[in-house]
Amino acid sequence: MQRIALFFQRPVVAGFGVRGFEVVSKLALYLLTARILGVAEAGLFFLCLTWSSWFSTFGRMGIDRALTRHLGAELGLAQGATARRTLVLGIGRVAVTGLVLGILTGLGGGVLAHGIFAEPALAPALVHTSIAVAGMSVTFTLTAALAGAGRTTWAQFLQNAFWPALTVIALIAGARDATSLVTCMGVAIWFSGFVAGLIFFHDRARLRHDVPLGTNAPASSPVEHMPPLMTTAWPLMVVELVQATIVSVPVLLLGMMAGAADVGAFSVALRISMLVWMVLASLGTVASPRFAALHRKGDLEGLGHLNRQIQLIGTITGGLVCLAMIVLPETLLTILSPGFTTAAVPLMILGAGQAINALYTGQDVLLAMTGNGSTLQRLNLAQLVVVLLLSVSFIPLIGASGAALATAIATAQGGLGAAMVAASLLPTARPFAALPLPATLRHLLALNRQPSTT
Repeated sequence: MQRIALFFQRPVVAGFGVRGFEVVSKLALYLLTARILGVAEAGLFFLCLTWSSWFSTFGRMGIDRALTRHLGAELGLAQGATARRTLVLGIGRVAVTGLVLGILTGLGGGVLAHGIFAEPALAPALVHTSIAVAGMSVTFTLTAALAGAGRTTWAQFLQNAFWPALTVIALIAGARDATSLVTCMGVAIWFSGFVAGLIFFHDRARLRHDVPLGTNAPASSPVEHMPPLMTTAWPLMVVELVQATIVSVPVLLLGMMAGAADVGAFSVALRISMLVWMVLASLGTVASPRFAALHRKGDLEGLGHLNRQIQLIGTITGGLVCLAMIVLPETLLTILSPGFTTAAVPLMILGAGQAINALYTGQDVLLAMTGNGSTLQRLNLAQLVVVLLLSVSFIPLIGASGAALATAIATAQGGLGAAMVAASLLPTARPFAALPLPATLRHLLALNRQPSTT
């Protein structure tokens, strides 16, 4: 019994348990939203959800992922007081920015609804989305910091599973329109952040003192000094914005060119495809503090072993979900609502893009946690250009299928590009099946000016 208990306490196993709960809670949210609110009202809700996810990324400014790296690296060497100062600085900046963006969303909701989306019924829901925008900024930063502190299971649960479950409860309890459901979602997100703060308060003893550097590092390896928080954060902000844009801009553009029902159907297909991303993100969250700590200690062999282990798990688990999306798209959509089967072709396209991304699980996290945020930034800017060009080209012509093509191609590009760069910069941690990086791309990414980390 003790061995069984220890098995289920392992971070990867516990992480998959949380992701399983997240999948159930989010599928329940999508299903019940579609069935209770109807396709059109559900489309309004998904537009608000997309806006809050995308706009709150500006509020986090890359500080969330930077805190994951900094806290993982500092606490890996028992630098508790330094980690505490970094945490307070990061959360303070995000709180101010997130609240400002939330207020702007509330004040501009009517203008966005009438002038941009041409959906007057969207106005009250967008005004109430201000709660979620501010909440996502603060809560997601706190949970990213929890991951850096080694509380990866709690981080995943609070960031991805708890608030959707609370929103489902609100839907069952009586939320019957997009405005009330968005409001309940925002409150649930803030409550998740409150729980994350309580966990940090419980662990405050770890954040009181610094142990002299070198005590917990191999004698043969010099200890890397961490850069200022914002030096790490700015490149990662671009990374976060691009990742949010890849899944948000096609939806928002489709909302400008199509009706709420079409947006609702495509949004459900997109969020089914994001189930693969949930699995990959779970593995990345579990591995991120270990990536940071192993790199700072100079254990590059251990870094490579962990990287390939995470990649293999992601390829198998994510690949199976992608196969279901490609082979059984109509079945999956019918489970949610018969009205969404029009998005079968977009779901197949999205599944193909996620399959390539799953093959290279964790490579973007590896680059971020090993101080290669600037390179990752350039990779993501290339993704941004691709998704914008493809969106404005395909969506006016083929609607939801065009949005799916833009999203899928950019998603696949991100996984493949990160693997190629990781193999070039970190040959000891080289991922499986990484393609060689052409000299032209190496020059465009400015890798020739960077020392190779071996």
